[in-house]
Amino acid sequence: MKPSLKTVPYRELTLWLEQQGQPRFRANQIHDWLFAKRAMAFADMNNLPTTLREALEANFTAFSLKPIRKQVDGDHTVKWLSELGDGKTIETVLIRAPERDTVCISSQVGCPVCCVFCATGKMGFQRNLKSAEILDQVILASNEIGHLVSNVVVMGMGEPLLNFDNVAAALVMLSSKDGLGLGVRHVTVSTSGIPEGIRRLADTGYPWNLAVSLHAATEDQRSKLIPPRHRAPLEDILAAMEHHSEVTHRMPTLEIVLVNGVNDSPEDAARLANIAHRVHAKVNLIPCNNDSGPYQAPPPEKCNMFLRHLISRKIQATLRLRKGKGIDAACGQLHSKSTQPPDTEELP
Repeated sequence: MKPSLKTVPYRELTLWLEQQGQPRFRANQIHDWLFAKRAMAFADMNNLPTTLREALEANFTAFSLKPIRKQVDGDHTVKWLSELGDGKTIETVLIRAPERDTVCISSQVGCPVCCVFCATGKMGFQRNLKSAEILDQVILASNEIGHLVSNVVVMGMGEPLLNFDNVAAALVMLSSKDGLGLGVRHVTVSTSGIPEGIRRLADTGYPWNLAVSLHAATEDQRSKLIPPRHRAPLEDILAAMEHHSEVTHRMPTLEIVLVNGVNDSPEDAARLANIAHRVHAKVNLIPCNNDSGPYQAPPPEKCNMFLRHLISRKIQATLRLRKGKGIDAACGQLHSKSTQPPDTEELP
């Protein structure tokens, strides 16, 4: 596969341009097209000579995704199924709201963590995404709405901290003034709890937001939801979160997928409150998005009761609305095969 031009260092690009007999200023024009204008094809770069565009096309890719299916839910959530250069596929979700537009991007094809309620985990792990494949999901969603999205969450398919180098490189391009220029406070990395990765994330020098999908407040409960291979000890995760907060001065989020009869009792809420106080975290409660099988969401009144327990303990907590559920775009529903309801658009 041809390399993405987004990942070619600026100096190497200028040297390549010199070999093509092109002036150095073309590098600035190309970067402007790739990042500021979010061009998805070299043919769109109409202030470049035709011969240069043809040479770029022969040696590089401008955009690493081939969107092959687009679905729109009744709540205006958009989901794309995109094909990669090797034929593998990923999903990306754009969540629309009056005050912001958030894109949920994938970091791997499949996922090695395999949380029991997650559709992505059932795919197994196929490969890590490259940095351009991660960043191009942001460009795909931004071009849908005509401007750079408000927020990016690395919360789609895969465990981002098990693909650390590519994810970090993509987020640097996302946050850099020479890249897409999205502020670090508008970027969140969600992890199932990889202590070494959390510490590395803190030490990058970029204070991106951290969300940890803890799922439960005891080792026994977590063992029922997360297979052992990538299930770190709870104490190691919390210590890494404390390090992240000390370095970045950012408040982390604890994400809890509420599963009926597993982690949804008042006692569970009390234990979670103790952990949230320790690491100075806010809590995001996510009702399980499975509608069949042994892992399902608690009744709404039970979810709201859990939320009230946390709030009564002075925890900043929210209960997530189930956006995009009608097109399998909600948390834990992403996979590489999309359903095809009437609102599905097959892309050329």
